[in-house]
Amino acid sequence: MKNLTVIAAALLVITGLISAQIPPSRTLRVSPFASVSQTIGTSEVSITYHRPGVKGREIWNKLVPFGQVWRAGANNATMFNFSEDVQIAGSTLKAGRYEFFVLPNADTWTVIFNSATDQWGAFSYDSTKNVTTFTIKPEASAHEEWLSYGFSELTANSAKVTLRWEKISASFVISTNTMDNIAKSEANFTSQASQQAAVIARWSLDNKTDYERGMQAMERALALSPVFGNYSLKAQLLAQQEKFADAVKTGEQGLDIGKKASANTAGLEKMIAEWKEKLPKGKKK
Repeated sequence: MKNLTVIAAALLVITGLISAQIPPSRTLRVSPFASVSQTIGTSEVSITYHRPGVKGREIWNKLVPFGQVWRAGANNATMFNFSEDVQIAGSTLKAGRYEFFVLPNADTWTVIFNSATDQWGAFSYDSTKNVTTFTIKPEASAHEEWLSYGFSELTANSAKVTLRWEKISASFVISTNTMDNIAKSEANFTSQASQQAAVIARWSLDNKTDYERGMQAMERALALSPVFGNYSLKAQLLAQQEKFADAVKTGEQGLDIGKKASANTAGLEKMIAEWKEKLPKGKKK
């Protein structure tokens, strides 16, 4: 009896370990898990879903009734994920995850993007969480035994998404603002690079050492972001090296920029006045 108890306990542990090692989406299912993704410009669009088979069944208005919201797949509700904002049928969807449903009819389908997540099927579908809905016309197509999603007609700013199953296909276009996304990425990268360079310069100023490295970093920061704060920091570095004429010149450049940007320039103005006092006679302004 004791041995049987030990064996049973061991089997439970092994079963638990096996279960823990298999992600839920990869467990054996009649309608297998699938995913497909496409980069549109700089935006990543991915679709995760489960693929039911036709298996000789009558699908439309039978297995999938007309006039009822359908998960557009099997098992869990189909999920779209957008790395950046996209446009679909005149609506903007913010970056993030959306559950995808359709309401099929004989001639038109209503497409639904819903903000809920992790639903099983459409049993808990809540129309108040719809983000956008629009209609499309399904088309006759070659037989597709297993439901599939795919991308086609790719451009730098758009791609067509097509659902295929049995002898029906349904499509819509996803668009992105690629140039705007690039500009945002570049601005963010430039800002981060400028800030990092300024950190090195600030370290040099605070520790009163390694001025050559600090000045090189300061020049990089200014080249990337010629803003008041960076000019002020460079002027202070120059003054700390007793290069007061250069400090005054750089500081006054910064004042012009700062005043146009409505920045608080009082501190820099006070420092410039002090640096001018240290200039040789005849060079004070």
